Amino acid sequence: MKLSTFLVPALGLSLSACAMQSGDFPSLSKRAYEDGTAIDEPVAPSAQEIDALPAALKKAVDAAVRQSNAAHQVFLADLPKVKQTISAARGASPSSESWVVAQMQLSSLEMDRSPSISALADIDSLYMQRLDQEFAGEEKGAAALIAKSRQQIEAQVSLQQDEIEKLKSRIR
Repeated sequence: MKLSTFLVPALGLSLSACAMQSGDFPSLSKRAYEDGTAIDEPVAPSAQEIDALPAALKKAVDAAVRQSNAAHQVFLADLPKVKQTISAARGASPSSESWVVAQMQLSSLEMDRSPSISALADIDSLYMQRLDQEFAGEEKGAAALIAKSRQQIEAQVSLQQDEIEKLKSRIR
């Protein structure tokens, strides 16, 4: 009986919150732009649309690719040594010497990949700037060329991340 004396007023108060407030609320009906087609990734340009990247843009894209390739080579060169160190530390208690050495090697490997991550951020910025320019009506095609280089860098970063995650799971 006591429960119902509290339940009825509480239920009444909670339902009053659902009542329509007076005011000027926006309509939930479709807006005109919602019926249009969605904006997708840029379509690969025709051969006539692609001459080449503007010189400054090509230089920046090439620099990002070189930076990522160099970092990826260093990462791949250090990876076997880190794998060996982590295998030796497998099952070791945290704070043991082998565990600490493995953690340090893993941190070193993560530092090896930081130029690749930086290169990906750089090329993402170039890509977005170029997309903005192309949507504004400038010459088409450069964004698609940048996207190809971006995919290469992204694949390297993804591979590096996968390897690091596998190594981390071995020494937890």
